[in-house]
Amino acid sequence: MTTTLDSALRRLDVADPHASAASPRAQADLASILGDAHCEHSGSPDPGLPSPRRRTVIRLAVGTGAVAAATVGVFVALPSLTGGDRAFASWTGAPTGLTASEATQAGERCREAMLDGAGADASAQLAAAETAIAERRGTWTTVVLAGADGFAATCITDDSTHLFRDMFGSIGAPADHVEPTSRSIEVTDLGVGSARAGDLSVAAGIVGADVTGISYHSAARGDVAATVSGGRFALWLPGSELESASRDGVELTVTYAGGETAVQRVRLGGGPA
Repeated sequence: MTTTLDSALRRLDVADPHASAASPRAQADLASILGDAHCEHSGSPDPGLPSPRRRTVIRLAVGTGAVAAATVGVFVALPSLTGGDRAFASWTGAPTGLTASEATQAGERCREAMLDGAGADASAQLAAAETAIAERRGTWTTVVLAGADGFAATCITDDSTHLFRDMFGSIGAPADHVEPTSRSIEVTDLGVGSARAGDLSVAAGIVGADVTGISYHSAARGDVAATVSGGRFALWLPGSELESASRDGVELTVTYAGGETAVQRVRLGGGPA
């Protein structure tokens, strides 16, 4: 037992490969684990610390009439024992891309993570979905797995955590999906969700063939550029700025093929608000 615990704590303590179970950091990690377990079983959990793999309803809304078996949810694990981007400190308004290998790996991690939240129908759609978007903002990776009839699974994950990844996820499809025209946008995700690092505002959806770029001007964060790829778009920012957007709509600056730009006010599950 002691040998097993010592080996486990050595693996967790990446900052000091020679640490033993008696090291201060190992003891702190162990206390954190035991403390979380106590909260879980005592019936009085820390309200800011969801239990591992627990699925909770969030304020993010996905396309009107999203499939009932794929109700939007958030997957948040215990805070990592090593690493973690507190309060989205590394976040950037302009995303960077992933290599082909990184995108493949990120897509499969997202697919695996979302299986717990998918019903039977959504599981089949999830298995067939392809990676449309794979981007990075600081230490955070965003993946959108896109399928038929507007289906999408979205994962926003803190890659700096080495154990129990901090992650937000949504899955579903609009009930009355209609393919957008060449310059239109169908918003499927719009609102506020939660991760261990805090609240985050998300906008994502499907774009017409002539849409090449999308950005949102945040009062608090400045311009936030979306990734537009594979007929999809996605952007997010720390905070609850888009909390009322699913009801009131949101203004997005859209760039079309040829360089022309226009402001579109869009709402959840449709086109112009």
